[in-house]
Amino acid sequence: MHSLLAIVTAATFVSAWSNSVQDETPKYGVGPPGYPGRHCSTLTTDDVLSMGNNSLFTRWRPVSRFMPPSGWVNDPCGAMYDPLRGNYHLFYQWHNNHVNWGNMTWGHAISKNLVTWTDVGGWRDGQAAAIAPSTFGDYDGLGIWTGSGQPVNLHGEADGTLTVMYTTISDLPTGWALEYIPFTETQSLATSKDGGLTWQKYGGNPVMNTTKNMAPMDWNITGFRDPHFQPLPAMDALLGVSEPHYYAVFGSGIHGVGPRMPLWTAPARDLTDWKFLGALWEPTGNSSLGPVLASGSLGYNFECSNFFILPDSKGKLHYFITAGTEGGNTTFHENPHWSIWQEGTMSRRANGSAQFTPIAGGQADSEISYALATFNDTKHDRRVQWAWISEDIAANSGRFGGSFSITQQGFQGAYALPREVFVHEMDNVVDEDGSLAKAKISVLDNDGHAHTLGVRPLPDVVAAINAKAHHRTFAKKQYTSTQMLQKWGDSHMEFKATFGASKGAFGVVVAASPDMKEFTTISYEPSNNTILIDRSHSSIIEGFNKATVTGYFQPNTLRKDGKTEREDITMDVFIDGSLLEVYINDRFVSIGRIYPGQSCSTGFGVYVAPGAEVDVLKMDAWLGTLDVWPERPANSSSKLVYDTPEQSGNGTWWQGN
Repeated sequence: MHSLLAIVTAATFVSAWSNSVQDETPKYGVGPPGYPGRHCSTLTTDDVLSMGNNSLFTRWRPVSRFMPPSGWVNDPCGAMYDPLRGNYHLFYQWHNNHVNWGNMTWGHAISKNLVTWTDVGGWRDGQAAAIAPSTFGDYDGLGIWTGSGQPVNLHGEADGTLTVMYTTISDLPTGWALEYIPFTETQSLATSKDGGLTWQKYGGNPVMNTTKNMAPMDWNITGFRDPHFQPLPAMDALLGVSEPHYYAVFGSGIHGVGPRMPLWTAPARDLTDWKFLGALWEPTGNSSLGPVLASGSLGYNFECSNFFILPDSKGKLHYFITAGTEGGNTTFHENPHWSIWQEGTMSRRANGSAQFTPIAGGQADSEISYALATFNDTKHDRRVQWAWISEDIAANSGRFGGSFSITQQGFQGAYALPREVFVHEMDNVVDEDGSLAKAKISVLDNDGHAHTLGVRPLPDVVAAINAKAHHRTFAKKQYTSTQMLQKWGDSHMEFKATFGASKGAFGVVVAASPDMKEFTTISYEPSNNTILIDRSHSSIIEGFNKATVTGYFQPNTLRKDGKTEREDITMDVFIDGSLLEVYINDRFVSIGRIYPGQSCSTGFGVYVAPGAEVDVLKMDAWLGTLDVWPERPANSSSKLVYDTPEQSGNGTWWQGN
């Protein structure tokens, strides 16, 4: 029994299933969209262990998400829109022909609509590589790490040139808990004059290589990486500069003190001339703005820092940061990497730099999405966010180690749906018990107007991937017990339900097998405002992480006609192979993995805890979402190779496979 909620037993589910399934036999089956007929194949743990490289490449592979053709991927990089050519660009940290992290290269793809994508250079082996390391001993010999991009030249002019800034690696190993090797991480530039087909490294690289006796190198740093650079007219005004500037924030920290977000600036006329201003934000190590379940831990080192400014409905500007944090509190969050967001006020320091002071904040994801990266989508006047989703292999899986199924799948990692971040606003909000103020996830004005950071999958992208899906709508009704709506769904689908008045815990069931040996529940527990993603029955296969995920979601209490009522709760759930994305009320995100052993584990329904009840106001499902890589074959796997001892520093730089 979970300490926060009595998890319903498998026997209860089987009974509910057999008595209440509303199953209309679809003309499609499990697997890729359009797969004919019904079938159910089963994989066991021993089956997986006995299989060869790439043999399970398509088994749990997403089809409706951004990901490289094969191999390892982590952080999204260089996202931008090129208005001259009408192309979106997204790069990615890539170790092609390998299933583990290593000597990182930037892969590259383009899109006209953020829906369907094309590999730049091709999908085979390393054809999509855009910017690669040089040779050991050079400033970038051990990796091209995370960075960002802008559709301008090095003089800040929009002449069709594209510019990216990224971290270059000359020494390893490095990590927040290790003593930092000076100049391990420097910052470099590359440009393209042909729309991103080819890239030229700037001849004066690295452009940020401070001496050891200058900040931030004299901080006793935990790291200095992942530049996020952009023009910020509001920052120009705050600092009183005489000409337009660009600003860059980084992930960093001070050993024994806490994480830091260095702020650098360069005049727009010369994006090679960068000056350190100071730390934009200086939190205490392993601190939390509010309760750690709601706010997340700030850890001891930041990675992939982002700073951005969003207007609300009245045009008022709000200042936000997002970051990946390392080494923090693991209560309710078994992974010591957190994704967090904060809203704050901005002020000018006496030394001419800027200071961010938090007023609200929370988890950007309660599960495993990380390395959040935003860019200004000027085509649609919105801020778009990308997120990396790692695989979720059980770390303590006994005889399987931490690499179960990885060579068999032939890849690791994908990106979540692109999503918009915005100022989420609600009126008539009351906080009678003070819980909203205590959680610090929203700012509540005296007039009942509440705002927080909103996040939602891009509506145009969702509409596009569902355009040819089989759409089902389910009737409004009150549920007093768990009911499965369809035994056979799809392994690439969206299931969306809006819940009204309720008593007790409720939610949805997804990825269920016809025999109920496999299923996953997503539920809201009103007694403590938790979202539980119970994966304990998600797979009959050992070796995958099946821990229950706990997140914090507090519905707003609204005053209406002199009475108070809880806002309706909408759960928007996307399944794409092993990816499970959960969005609630445009302000809660939890993204993780499930790996069903049965290919027919695609059923879905409504979950109601014993003794509970809930009104379902609206419910829809879209089965068979779009393959967003039309120029790739379903199996785009590549040969997996092992690095030689010389290529991996005898295994001290990276694992090598």
